[in-house]
Amino acid sequence: MSVLVNKLLERFLEKAPFSVTLLGILALILMLFNATRFGVALAKWQLILEYMPEPGPIYTAATGLLWAFCWLIVYLGIELAWRWSGVAFLLLSFLYASYYWLDRLFFQLFAERSNALFAFIATVLCLSGIIFLLALPQSRAYFAAKSEIKESEV
Repeated sequence: MSVLVNKLLERFLEKAPFSVTLLGILALILMLFNATRFGVALAKWQLILEYMPEPGPIYTAATGLLWAFCWLIVYLGIELAWRWSGVAFLLLSFLYASYYWLDRLFFQLFAERSNALFAFIATVLCLSGIIFLLALPQSRAYFAAKSEIKESEV
């Protein structure tokens, strides 16, 4: 059993490539942003009810908590080099971008739309950058080589 723990610890302490580190930082930032959204929704419940009754503080808090939890799982997957974390990062990025645009179009009806082109270009560039970082050979090798430890290795 101690050999298994040593191998897990060894793999955890190996240095990740720069591209994987960038993905981890991005996941951590998005997790913190959404956790802050959740906390602010709870702290400023009445203010949100007053100025934004639709969709309201329940929606804001629930989506903040949901996305914070999802990004936390992906961040931990990247840090622990789980095989599925690269694919999960890509999938969650596309889901998050879709959520952003659906929220913007349906729940922010009275918001200024003058920066829509900029927001669209920024979204496309971010998603393209994520695809690029995940497609790099170092990133693919990191997630492929550092998969779960097999019993035969012990």
